[in-house]
Amino acid sequence: MAGSVTLQLTTGSSEVGNFTIYCESADPGNEIAQNVSSASLAAGYCTDEICTQYVIKSNTNECQTQLVVYKDGPPPTPTPVPGVTPTPTPIVNPTLSNGWRFQAGTFFNATDGFHRGTLFGCPSVFGFGTPVTPTTTQISLPGTNCYTGSAPYFFPIDKGYGIGGVGNASQYALTQFTYDRTGGTVSAGIINGNGFGNPGSVSLSGLIQGSDGSSGTWSGTFTPGETYTDANGVAYTPESTGPVVMTGISTLTPNVTYNITT
Repeated sequence: MAGSVTLQLTTGSSEVGNFTIYCESADPGNEIAQNVSSASLAAGYCTDEICTQYVIKSNTNECQTQLVVYKDGPPPTPTPVPGVTPTPTPIVNPTLSNGWRFQAGTFFNATDGFHRGTLFGCPSVFGFGTPVTPTTTQISLPGTNCYTGSAPYFFPIDKGYGIGGVGNASQYALTQFTYDRTGGTVSAGIINGNGFGNPGSVSLSGLIQGSDGSSGTWSGTFTPGETYTDANGVAYTPESTGPVVMTGISTLTPNVTYNITT
C-alpha cells in the first residue's frame, strides 16, 4: 500500500546526484530499492505497509550522507523522564580509638572550634563547640566557681570543663581546640582526666579528620598555663596550653565534626 512520507535530513545537506532508497523492513524479502534523483526527494512513497523507514544514501559519497524517510512522518520526540536527584551520602568520621571528638562552634565569627574551659564571665555564655560521642564526658576543672585571674586580670572566670579523651588520651580532657581567624593561629588546652593537678609539659600529635572530608595532621606542646584563685581562695593552675601546628588542613569550620586523634 502506497503512502506519502516526510523526509527528515539527519546528516549533510544539498547533496547533488542520484540516491537510492533502501526500505528497512522486518521482512528482508520485502526490502525494496528505488533510484531517485535529488530533485524528487521532496516527495516519497512507502510501497510496503510494513516498512518502518527509508534510508536515503548518496551513491557518490559512499553512504556518508543520509536522509531518513519515515512512513508517517518523523517519530515523536520522546518525553524526557525527570531525573531523580540522588541523596548525597553523608561523610562519617572514622572510628575514634584515641583522642577527642567535637562539633566545632564559633565565637562571634572570630574564633572557631571548641572552647569550654576557663571562660570569661561567671557564669559564662562564651563557651562554644559541642562534645560528640564517644567523648561526651565532661570533666570539671578543679576548685569552686568562680575563678579569679591573676593581676591585672581580676575578672571572674567560669572554670568550665574539658571532655574526657578515649584510648591513649583518656588521661587528659580537652578544654579547647580553637582557630583564630584574625591571626590564623590554632591553640589547644588540656587538663588531667581526673580533674586534679596539672598535666605539666606534654607534647601530643596525631590526625585531624573533619566530617566535611577535610583531614590532616596536628601537633602541639603544652605547658602549664594561667594560675587562678577559686571562690574559696585556693590557687589552681589547671590547664596546660600551647600553640598547635596543623598540616593538610588550615582552619576549623563551624558545624563540622572533628576527630582529634592522638
